[in-house]
Amino acid sequence: MKITADMLRRDGACRDQVALVRATWPDGAEPTAETLLAAARLGLSIDWLERYIPAPLDADYRAKLAPLDADYRVKLAPLYADYRVKLAPFDADYRAKLAPLYADYEAKRAPFDADYRAKRAPLDADYWAKRAPLYADYRATKFAPLDADYRAKRAALLAEALADFPPDLRPGELRRLK
Repeated sequence: MKITADMLRRDGACRDQVALVRATWPDGAEPTAETLLAAARLGLSIDWLERYIPAPLDADYRAKLAPLDADYRVKLAPLYADYRVKLAPFDADYRAKLAPLYADYEAKRAPFDADYRAKRAPLDADYWAKRAPLYADYRATKFAPLDADYRAKRAALLAEALADFPPDLRPGELRRLK
């Protein structure tokens, strides 16, 4: 299977990603390790290519990927923690400088918000008043019978599943069997 620009476009890849694939591999490329590494070095996002893994191979791929991901997260955690510590003073300075601007904005916006809420209140009240009977009818005539049927069928399934348990088991013992 070749990965092509047309395939990426059809499956919703970003335009810049499609253009980069078209420029780099005009006729497409086989998804070999070398090709995917080259794609990653070019700045292509290769993670979403996982959707093309055939179903029979997906479980094996995910099993092999899990320890790699876990190791990556363990190694990344201290780097990210160090970054956050070093970033904190910049964030604090930014928030301190932004606070008076935001307060001024909120103060100037407050009268507009109050006017909007005052004009909207009767519209909302009318909407909810018109909606209430429709919703009550829906709950009574559509949802309630469906919900009752579902609960009855679910109860029967649960009773069938529990029928094989010894009758003298207590709930605490049942939890330990799981």
